[in-house]
Amino acid sequence: MIRHKYLLFLLILVTFGYSQNDFQDDKYREDQIYLGVFYNSLNNTPDEFNQNKFSSSVNFGFIRDFPLNENRNFGLGIGLGISKSSYHNNLIFSKTGGVYDININTDFDSFKKNKLIINELEFPFEIRWRTSSPTNYRFWRIYLGLKTSYILNSKIKYESEVARETISNLPFNKFQYGFTLNSGNNTWNLGLFIGLNPLFNDQFIKKHSNIKNIKQFKVGLVFYIL
Repeated sequence: MIRHKYLLFLLILVTFGYSQNDFQDDKYREDQIYLGVFYNSLNNTPDEFNQNKFSSSVNFGFIRDFPLNENRNFGLGIGLGISKSSYHNNLIFSKTGGVYDININTDFDSFKKNKLIINELEFPFEIRWRTSSPTNYRFWRIYLGLKTSYILNSKIKYESEVARETISNLPFNKFQYGFTLNSGNNTWNLGLFIGLNPLFNDQFIKKHSNIKNIKQFKVGLVFYIL
């Protein structure tokens, strides 16, 4: 009798397992955690500007998926994330009496480090197309979007043989906007960010017109999890 009960229990488990495998969630969403690793550069810079070392950024966040069609392979994505970016360059900042100034130093032997660091809170918005289905978790995707970010803090770390200085809260536009493109298959995807508005704020640009059009540019890899 006990053996029969065990056999019946095993049969129920097997049946439930098959039913779970055969189950299709027709209301599935591609909600995802994302992790991005990028190479950074600054566009529209003066001729004397140079990035003397590899500059990079990392971002991390979550995107909520909103399918728009019956097949649920076309929709919108709205998310929230954080980003940390660094730029090694020869834009030398100074601050006297609360007033910022900037110069371009073309003699890279005169300093050891000049590293710009920007920490941002980001709000990605995407138009999403993919080849997914309720049972296909390995698919191609093309996600076009617009990302808005808010600069939480920024600083420049300068170091030479005779001086070491950190200047914070740089004269940047607090809100940054950019075009995004993420495309690939399964976990691995190519990511692109093209800044649309200037990095520096209007007040600072009035004094330094040669940097008025500097914008961020990033290209790298984006990994989607879940």
